[in-house]
Amino acid sequence: MKFDIGLAITAVAMLFFYLRLAMLRGRKRRLEREQALKAKKSGKGAKISLPDPNKPRYEIRSWVLVGVAVGLMLMGLAARQTASFPQILQDYWWVGTSLGAVLFSFCFK
Repeated sequence: MKFDIGLAITAVAMLFFYLRLAMLRGRKRRLEREQALKAKKSGKGAKISLPDPNKPRYEIRSWVLVGVAVGLMLMGLAARQTASFPQILQDYWWVGTSLGAVLFSFCFK
């Protein structure tokens, strides 16, 4: 089995995506805890605003960026799997896939 540097770079980009979402989730939880602690310290009559349980934890910054990121990832995967792309795109399939994953990680807030 031959080592493919593109596959390793793509795996690192996907790991970056996962870690970015984990950081966003941790930050939101920390802010919620700080808000609850501040309300608790301010007195008994203070109201604690709980987050809506039906609201998703992540929000999309730009749907256009989501489309571009998904398009880059799909184009990179298609270039790796099919022979209908030019040879240069087949050799560097990982560039589009990795860039798409990194761009996708910044689509959330």
